[in-house]
Amino acid sequence: MNMDSIASFSHPFLWTAFAVGVVYCCTRMVSELFLSPLSHIPGPKLAACTRLYEFFYDVICHGRYTFKIAELHEKYGPIVRISPTEIHINDPEFYETLYSTSAPRNKDPWFTTNFDVAESAFSTLDYRLHRPRRALIAPYFAKARVDRIQPLIQGKITKLMRQLDEYARAGKPLKVDVAYNCFTADVITGYTSYRPLGYLDTPDMVPIWSETVRNLVEIGMIARHLPGFFPLLASTGARCIQMVYPKLLSVIAFRVKCIQEVNFMWTHPETATKDAAQAECSEPALFPELVSRASTTPDITEERVLHEFITIVAAGTETTAHTMTVCTFHILNNKDILRRLRAELNDKFPGDATMDLQTLEQLPYLTGIIYEGLRLSYGLSHRLQRISPTDPLKYKDVVIPPNTPVGMSSALIHHDETIFPQSHAFIPDRWTDINERRRLNKYMVAFSKGSRQCIGMNLAFAELYMAVAALFRKYDMELQDTTVDDVKLHSDMMLPHAKKGSKGVRVILKPAQGGE
Repeated sequence: MNMDSIASFSHPFLWTAFAVGVVYCCTRMVSELFLSPLSHIPGPKLAACTRLYEFFYDVICHGRYTFKIAELHEKYGPIVRISPTEIHINDPEFYETLYSTSAPRNKDPWFTTNFDVAESAFSTLDYRLHRPRRALIAPYFAKARVDRIQPLIQGKITKLMRQLDEYARAGKPLKVDVAYNCFTADVITGYTSYRPLGYLDTPDMVPIWSETVRNLVEIGMIARHLPGFFPLLASTGARCIQMVYPKLLSVIAFRVKCIQEVNFMWTHPETATKDAAQAECSEPALFPELVSRASTTPDITEERVLHEFITIVAAGTETTAHTMTVCTFHILNNKDILRRLRAELNDKFPGDATMDLQTLEQLPYLTGIIYEGLRLSYGLSHRLQRISPTDPLKYKDVVIPPNTPVGMSSALIHHDETIFPQSHAFIPDRWTDINERRRLNKYMVAFSKGSRQCIGMNLAFAELYMAVAALFRKYDMELQDTTVDDVKLHSDMMLPHAKKGSKGVRVILKPAQGGE
């Protein structure tokens, strides 16, 4: 076959392929805009036709789709179609309907499948399978049990303070998110496996750890638009990964460490008893308990334990650490807040009096600080989709068909000015009156709500109360080259990210006057 014959063949073939492509795109557009069961929902036409609209804002513009969604609500109203298959609602009064405790709610595979932890309760799509999976682990995070692990939390606070003492003596600036992530990681792993990661025992702690969980969820968010890309990249080796997407290296290292930990528990169950004898609390640990029940519970496999381990460690570190970071910045950025917090702590715990969780939970100003920190740290800033599998949802006069992913966002709810006036300001007094706190708590969705609410909420509260109180009782801190832009939401990569180039919240420490 000569070149002329190839050209004569390829020319009409290419035109035919192009024509088929155009016809397909036009047919798809007509279908999505006029024939889709969601065609009655307002929103931008391009978003209704293709996920490329979301891809542009979240991948190309790095986590800006949440902000674009807020603009779409201003234009189209409280209910908007944001993709070919997904609806977003921005109405705080609808939150408890969507995130119901009683009505069945599935998760959207678009949100969960790219984290590669399908066997975890977090990523379980079907509500019928989610219920028994959650029920298996929920007792370990009940309020009564968390109250009993105060010695473990206090032990990690003591280790954290030893690290901070070194920074104070040396006059070195401390990047607080590094310290707080190491603290929360050692708490969650010490409690759930008897074998803490030991980051607080490492000189200078482990700076890379504070970025690892963020990298993990960021990769999961990008991977849903580029399925297969990261597994393919991971197979190429460290050198290629370093050139193409170096954040993947820390995620691979984290997963390998989790595999090693779970494999050790699975193959050496007898060591759990020995570890328990040396543990900082007497409560049974989640993962050794799961391993011990594997022979009688078919659903408990090594893969299931691994997936739960990854999600619980990841979810139990960065979100709580970020809330501590937000609290730290705003306490130090407003001398009146610091003064009132210190006065409340010194009044209730004079001198070297021991602080206990039950008493700390009754302190109104400390409580206001923690709730305001949660409000401005958002938990997951990304929308959390829920699906009603059998019944249609009704929002005002709009009927949403069954099996439609519907999302709402803490980053929008927490800035509703009709509920939280001056919503970008850190105002602990919003929460100090107990009756007002009960009213506002309906709109505090940092832990989400409903049957899939964050399972670690009680542990997070315990860490926040005990750590914030202990740190600001003992240390004077001064912000170093840090502004509100270092804690303000700029990019939503599922977790809240500050502006590009932010070096985080940095402080100089010294012992507080009158402190320990």
